[in-house]
Amino acid sequence: MRTCRFRLAGRESYGVVEGTTVRALNAAPWAGGLPEGKVVPLADVQLLAPVEPSKVVCVGRNYRAHAKELGNEVPAVPLLFLKPPSAVVGPQEAIRCPEQSKEVHHEAELGVVVGRPLTHVSAVEARFGVFGYTCLNDVTARDIQREEKQF
Repeated sequence: MRTCRFRLAGRESYGVVEGTTVRALNAAPWAGGLPEGKVVPLADVQLLAPVEPSKVVCVGRNYRAHAKELGNEVPAVPLLFLKPPSAVVGPQEAIRCPEQSKEVHHEAELGVVVGRPLTHVSAVEARFGVFGYTCLNDVTARDIQREEKQF
């Protein structure tokens, strides 16, 4: 199933994409949202970021080739960091780069949408918390990043 978040006539909704159309859901899909209302052409809606996360949890230096390209090793333990929800923008929205940066990089990433809280669970149990996946563009000001102690 392909889900989305969209705006139509000033109202934001989650929806199910059916070919070239979308049908609104009465709640977020991971909250059991069910289709409601009429089918609308996808071309008539503004697509938004697929989720409104409370936080974005990232894993750094987890791709061996990319870590090597930047002169880093892959850490033995996952290097976790957070990005604020305000860093999430939807399709066709402008990415605001910091004026003081002269070295902004972008990377294609796989985003995992977690549909329920996961605390102290096994790897097998964690899979049941995954609602789905999305493509994302990770944008980083490398010159600013090098000044941060974590990296």
